[in-house]
Amino acid sequence: MSLEPEYNTHQGTIPWFARNSVAANLMMIIIIGIGLGSALNIQRTVQPEFEVNLVRITVPYPGATPDEVEKGVVLKIEEALKDIESIESIESTADESVANLSIEIFEGYDTLAVMDEIKSAVDGIVSFPEQAERPIINRVDFNNHAVNIQLYGNMDERGLKSLAEQVKQELMLDDNIAYVQINGARDFEISIEIPEHTLLQYGLSLSEVADAIRRASLDSPGGAIKTSNGDIMLRTRGQARHQHEFERLVLITNPDGTRLTLGDIATIRDGFVEQDGFSFFDSEASIGLQVFAVGDQDIITVANAAKDYVSKKRAALPEGISIDSWADITFYLQGRMDMMLKNLGMGALLVFIVLGLFLNVKLAFWVMVGLPICFLGTFAIMPMIGISLNMLSLFGFILVLGIVVDDAIIIGESAYAEAEKKGHSIETVITGALRVATPATFGVLTTIMAFSPTLFTEGAFSPFPEAVGWVVILCLCFSLVESKWILPAHLAHSKPGTSGIWLKLDRIPRYSNKVLNNFVDTYYRPFIHLAIAKRYVTGATFLALLIVTTGLIMGGIVRFVMIPEVPSDFIRASVEMTEGTPETQTRLAYEQMDKALREVDSEYQSQHPASANKRLISHVMAFGSSGRMVTFMVELTKNEQRDIDGSEVARRWRKQIGEIPGAKVMSVSSADQSSGPAISFKLSSNSDSQLEAAAKDLEATLSHYKGVFDIRNGASAIQDEIVLEIKPSAEILGISSASLGRQLRDTFYGAEAQRIQRGNDEVKVMVRYPRAEREAVSDLQNMYIRSGDLANVPLSSVADIKIEPGYSQRKRIDGERSINVSAQVDKEFTSPSTVTSDIMKNVVKAHFASSYPAVKVQFSGESEEMGTLMTSLTIGFVVALFGIYALLAVPLRSYLQPFIIMGVIPFGIIGAVVGHIVLDLSFSMMSFFGVIALSGVVVNDSLIMVDFINSALARGERLLDAVVDSGCMRFRAILLTSLTTFFGLLPMLMEDSVQAQFVIPMAVSLGFGIIFATVITLILIPCLYMVLEDIHQLAGSKSRRELAEEL
Repeated sequence: MSLEPEYNTHQGTIPWFARNSVAANLMMIIIIGIGLGSALNIQRTVQPEFEVNLVRITVPYPGATPDEVEKGVVLKIEEALKDIESIESIESTADESVANLSIEIFEGYDTLAVMDEIKSAVDGIVSFPEQAERPIINRVDFNNHAVNIQLYGNMDERGLKSLAEQVKQELMLDDNIAYVQINGARDFEISIEIPEHTLLQYGLSLSEVADAIRRASLDSPGGAIKTSNGDIMLRTRGQARHQHEFERLVLITNPDGTRLTLGDIATIRDGFVEQDGFSFFDSEASIGLQVFAVGDQDIITVANAAKDYVSKKRAALPEGISIDSWADITFYLQGRMDMMLKNLGMGALLVFIVLGLFLNVKLAFWVMVGLPICFLGTFAIMPMIGISLNMLSLFGFILVLGIVVDDAIIIGESAYAEAEKKGHSIETVITGALRVATPATFGVLTTIMAFSPTLFTEGAFSPFPEAVGWVVILCLCFSLVESKWILPAHLAHSKPGTSGIWLKLDRIPRYSNKVLNNFVDTYYRPFIHLAIAKRYVTGATFLALLIVTTGLIMGGIVRFVMIPEVPSDFIRASVEMTEGTPETQTRLAYEQMDKALREVDSEYQSQHPASANKRLISHVMAFGSSGRMVTFMVELTKNEQRDIDGSEVARRWRKQIGEIPGAKVMSVSSADQSSGPAISFKLSSNSDSQLEAAAKDLEATLSHYKGVFDIRNGASAIQDEIVLEIKPSAEILGISSASLGRQLRDTFYGAEAQRIQRGNDEVKVMVRYPRAEREAVSDLQNMYIRSGDLANVPLSSVADIKIEPGYSQRKRIDGERSINVSAQVDKEFTSPSTVTSDIMKNVVKAHFASSYPAVKVQFSGESEEMGTLMTSLTIGFVVALFGIYALLAVPLRSYLQPFIIMGVIPFGIIGAVVGHIVLDLSFSMMSFFGVIALSGVVVNDSLIMVDFINSALARGERLLDAVVDSGCMRFRAILLTSLTTFFGLLPMLMEDSVQAQFVIPMAVSLGFGIIFATVITLILIPCLYMVLEDIHQLAGSKSRRELAEEL
């Protein structure tokens, strides 16, 4: 009886394809052809598409206080929506003059269908205040920002706005640009200002003037005259659209024929809405345009079209006006793609060199052919499942570079070993391939299983792991096809080179293999004998290592930061002044911040006098809004040109600014924190007093942590409100509350006469007192009110004037009052998850339950999303481990042997942790994915070893010989698969560009983990196998050794 199992080399798909090279080559050509077509046309984006189930409702209520907005608008909408079962949560904010509601919809519901339900419910509300405008309901979508274009220079606001409109129109004419948004421009408004004494003189009120304008300024359709030659349309034309046309409108016609026109009594300003604000770019007045890529547009094409337009337009602009493009996101995408392609090329070259050192050069070449087949096959499928070419999917390719050839290496190495023994022929290639086909296939399936949790993550960040997961899984699926059907055909029909250049090239693997075999026989074989003899000491040593590593993690030596601080070329700074701050003081705050930034830049330049381009700042955009908010967006010079990163620039700027008089909150941080503050708590309660006290308590607690800054307590500030209560005497004069309220609104906010369409702009026509007559409390006290009999009486005689505290904002979550307390974290010092878990455990659970029983505390923002993502990943990881167990148990036909193989996984994690310590990196979300990938990859080598032992035992070999030989015989294949994975990732580990920092932790986990796991596999697996036999003997069941002897 032959000791070697017989393989049928004529039946099955592997022999069929190996003998039919035409079919194999045709399959290869089809995959490459479709893949190339797809790769050339695939959509390029910066990051994966976000799908958010959010609907936003905005209701403008001009002139209303936050309290009035809440009572008049928010509560009514919340009541109308409470019966819609698909709504998960409603967050509402009542600000001055506007209500905003954000509605989150349960997963699984069609957002557009639910939005229709919401529209119907809101349209059914009939009791909105008269002055409230129509609700605006839309779905929240993320557009792909491509580039910003800024117009700036010495020009008035109207000129800049009309120039921006012209630029927008010209940009939209380009076929590659579909969506442009103008930022920093105020809306047009025609303001008709009439002094109070003039109104009293002519016996008019503001509402009467507004009515007169509505009647006189009007275009009216008049039907048609039906003549014998056809219809002639009729209309009256009287609509005023410009200042001089409004001045001619008649208010009063006297019996003697004289007329009082609007221009006689009013100052008409054809200008902008009364809104405090400014917009500066590089310290000059400016207006901005933001260009987006929409739908399946390619972001690089869009940005290039916009930049080409800017370079052509520059020469055609008026003198003193400049145009510039900035915040060009495609610079980073292009940089990432170039970096990835370079690393891919370098990695592939290193993998080829490693293979060429130990295998026949022709075999190494055929193994490498698998790379383009797998990658192009993946490109062919990516558009079908909605995956674009972005930073993360590109990283998926680098990650899988060393893994995807593992299957081909194992098949190729086995065929090569068979040919070394029996000579090259189709039979030997097929036999070699069939010998390892089952464990190799199941090895790939375990890796696919390990990556599968990335496809089922939840939360806003789920597209990130999904993009990586899909690429890896698709590549691995194609590697199965390539290594089983295409590679054997190539190996079978490729004659080994035995002369000329091939013979010279083959000297390298011959020499390497000689050295390797010598190492195995001289060092490894005696060592493994010793390790097996003292297997419990060996096991204890590795276990001790594992305990030490766990101690390093638990002791905080390795920091856990879910979203690591990535160096950025952008800094965002903002200051919020206290309520009631005059705009002049806000301007001073802007100047102080701007000056501090310039000083930081000058200081840096003075420290680098020798260098030509040692500036820190490329562009500075600053804008003020609401009279008390200033926001800066600073584009730094490229990271490669500076020797300090964005976080350090932000720290220096924060220090240089110092204290700003009247500032409520000031923050300076890297602008890449797209998910909001690192720490964010959502407090909600029905008790206002408990809620505010809890928020203050939480704010104070956060300030005690090192590395925590920019702490914001969202509790609404109290500001003075003037409240008027009507006196009984007013009703005798025919003045009602409604009449009083309307006259006050007309005076201070303005009476809206009409809205006119002028070009693309809708322009409000407002009638009000001049600014000088509505700037002080005394103006209110001295004003006159029109009574029912058209007499004018002082306000003080018909109403009591009181000053009461009021809120600047009202927030609610699911019908309860709420406050957000947030903070930023310097992730070099502290991990946000450590702070949040500590606060939840020691403050919220221990202290709040007794002190503030009515207050509910939840995570929000980054904290909430990280919790969701980690929960789904942990569940996924557990499910993946069970899946890996099942995939190992099936080919091994054993319940216990998979545990030997899976015992390697924790030891692989030791390597990952050591890698992070050596390179001084925090353990991040990407590191975790690296560990997941590692758990799938490290079992492959162990599976092949255990399968080899089982096959040897089935052939009747002694157990000890089978165990030792498994390590010695598979040493080359295991070393090659590990080295190719490591060297495939090596260029990535050496990368120092900004673009690579986010994904390097994943490469560290996998690269270092695989090296350590290889050592474990070669030493620990043989020992564990023998331990399993010891257990069998102790349990009294027949061991494999006895079963083999009986046979």
